[in-house]
Amino acid sequence: MSYTIADAERINAALLEEIAVRQAEEAGVNRSNRNGWHSESDFFGRTEPAHAELAQAIYAAARDATARVAPKGADLSGVGMRIMGWINVNPTGAYNVPHDHPGSFWSGAYYVSNPASDEGNPSAGAISFIDCRSAPAGQPLVQAPVHQGMHTLRPKAGAMLLFPSSLRHWVQPNDSSEDRVTIAFNVFMFPAGGAAQPRS
Repeated sequence: MSYTIADAERINAALLEEIAVRQAEEAGVNRSNRNGWHSESDFFGRTEPAHAELAQAIYAAARDATARVAPKGADLSGVGMRIMGWINVNPTGAYNVPHDHPGSFWSGAYYVSNPASDEGNPSAGAISFIDCRSAPAGQPLVQAPVHQGMHTLRPKAGAMLLFPSSLRHWVQPNDSSEDRVTIAFNVFMFPAGGAAQPRS
């Protein structure tokens, strides 16, 4: 699912300033990122104004997405939600290897910046979703999009994607001279009053 954040230009400018401060002070961690900077998974506990404002928008999108896939008339008042998020900064040449996010319900990414390729490559910095199902019979003869082995998107700054956490994906190398910056997150669902057990 795709969402557009209102007033994204203002929020993104503030986020970039806050992220620059964090990068200067924090070493970052290694997960699926290669050659980029990955923050600790503490985005939703931060108090920086733009961090907190975007966190609320992500919560709203996750609630909306969950309502859209729930059975008609389902009572979601007994469902709790916890979100864990982190920052990805991919400079020139950086990318994220294929991975998924076991243990959560939704995963997603918000695009703070996704600069155009310096080389004219339309896929540079794009996210690609990988179909891990067994190939259907006759696949070489079927050209329908549903049978493609990979689906690639290149969202613009201000866009947010939510997708099932089991969906394998990777981020193609950034060949721009500018950083590609996203906020990635996992949404954990649990019975209200229970405790989610998030994993980064």
